[in-house]
Amino acid sequence: MKRSLLSLSLLASIATATAQPALVKDINPGSASSYPTHLTVFGKKLVFSAFDATNGFELWSMDSAGTTGLAYNINPGNSGSINMAYNSPFAVLGKYIYFPADNGTSGTELYKWDGSNPPSLAAEINTGAGSSYITELVVMKGKIYFNAEDGINGSELWVYDTTSNSAMRLSNVNQFGTSIVSNLVAFKDKMYFSAWEPSTGIELYQYDPMTNNTTMVTDLEAGVDGSYPQNLVVIGDKLYFTAQTSASGREVYVYETSVARITDVNAGPASSVPFTFTNSKTIAMLGGYIYFSGNDATTSGHLYKFDPATGVATLVYKVNATGDGEISNLVNYAGKLYFTANDGANGNEIWKFTGFGAPTMVADIFPGFDGSFAADFTLMNNTLYFSATDDVNGTELYKLHDSTTSVQNVRFAADVKVYPNPTASEATLQMNLQHSATLQVKMVDMTGRTVYTIAAATYAAGETKLNLPMTNLATGTYAYIISDENGKLMHSGRIQKQ
Repeated sequence: MKRSLLSLSLLASIATATAQPALVKDINPGSASSYPTHLTVFGKKLVFSAFDATNGFELWSMDSAGTTGLAYNINPGNSGSINMAYNSPFAVLGKYIYFPADNGTSGTELYKWDGSNPPSLAAEINTGAGSSYITELVVMKGKIYFNAEDGINGSELWVYDTTSNSAMRLSNVNQFGTSIVSNLVAFKDKMYFSAWEPSTGIELYQYDPMTNNTTMVTDLEAGVDGSYPQNLVVIGDKLYFTAQTSASGREVYVYETSVARITDVNAGPASSVPFTFTNSKTIAMLGGYIYFSGNDATTSGHLYKFDPATGVATLVYKVNATGDGEISNLVNYAGKLYFTANDGANGNEIWKFTGFGAPTMVADIFPGFDGSFAADFTLMNNTLYFSATDDVNGTELYKLHDSTTSVQNVRFAADVKVYPNPTASEATLQMNLQHSATLQVKMVDMTGRTVYTIAAATYAAGETKLNLPMTNLATGTYAYIISDENGKLMHSGRIQKQ
């Protein structure tokens, strides 16, 4: 009991702490910007592209100690090799990270890097000086899927096989030209994406590796206009996305075995969700609800939620009561919903929502009306990394660590998360151990009373999932405590019972 109360005291001492953003490195010194993009976790490194006056846009990395530097200048000089216009993550498979780059002679093609040796050309899709214009890469079942142009067929779906070190075109949706393939996501061992065909416009397609067939999922907007599917995201066992029709405007849809519209906040042909850039994240889950950026008949960019149990979408909060809230970049981090929004007074800044009460602004990174326009949220080692703009350093790499959720022993080589949180029934405690360990788990209420115990057991390196039953517990806050075989605290955090 004494050890439990001590752990709870430690949790309580940090519960009032406020997560504050911090500049990681001023890569392009002074007020000039480095525009970090494509943030991707690669082993113990954070890999991304960034700009400086000497090298242009090149490959950068940050190690586990926080040391940040130029990884390699692929296109010698200051011309740069990596396009910043498409802010999507790179692909990690095996011991390599894959990304599009231009060495100055071959155009933009597929490269790979092992984290230490110079990057090398993995596949040249458009031979010669022409570019393949790769913008999105997704890993599925040991292969890398991406969009590319070979100079003949336009933008189509391709795959790179690391076993044979070869690339192959998979689709030809538009038999007469480019298919404008984008919005790639892996779902139930199939690749989903939006593509254009002259008679149907841009619609949702799927590629099935088992049959090697590409088919349209559904023609939401009949005729040549198309529904322009965007914001594809897999949540649980469903695929969510936004699409527009002449009858309903742009709305949120869900696909499991068939496509169904789940929102009509702005009734009729007006849109309930905004049209966004390809990689804007406007849909996320917290506590069993689907949150999204929504519009009503007067203003736009508000925080809405959809309840899968009732099938009803409701307004959660208007960040900007009289204008566009600009809500985007939704991410579930530390058991909270983080996002960017504009309240009309402080500009576009980072906000968070616990699932209860009203959302709050985390910090005013760029004081004044303009805002910091944080983007590309990427989670590494329980810390959120992103790009943001301030009035001194320009657009640079930032980090934010939410210490109000968990405490971890520095010797505990593991990543731990609990989901769903909050929960009404049970939660899953997931541990990804770097080394085998003997651990015991207990759950206590806020008085220190033990309500559930998992006896000490030895767990192998890798992923372990444990069940935390909460159905019979009273509504409130509980703590889970992971200890070693000697009772020393390894990790602790909080669970909210709804």
